[in-house]
Amino acid sequence: MAQKDWQAWVWIKWKPGTSSTAWENWKSNPQIKSAWSTLGEWDCVLTLNVATPEELETFVWKTIRSNQWVEGTSTSWAKQWW
Repeated sequence: MAQKDWQAWVWIKWKPGTSSTAWENWKSNPQIKSAWSTLGEWDCVLTLNVATPEELETFVWKTIRSNQWVEGTSTSWAKQWW
């Protein structure tokens, strides 16, 4: 069955030498549904509870990009069809 809500992901690239605990302060954030370590171009991805593109952008710039270890981010949206 298809989901009615859009899902948002934030892909994160860490700066060289980032501590393995750099993301720890995000663990208790209710807007983050899950956090994944990844291989390849990005170092991790977060799935988020956000309702609008504006809410996503605010979250990225105030929460994610304010972390001193974040080098870059990319965001994507998707809605399940079936």
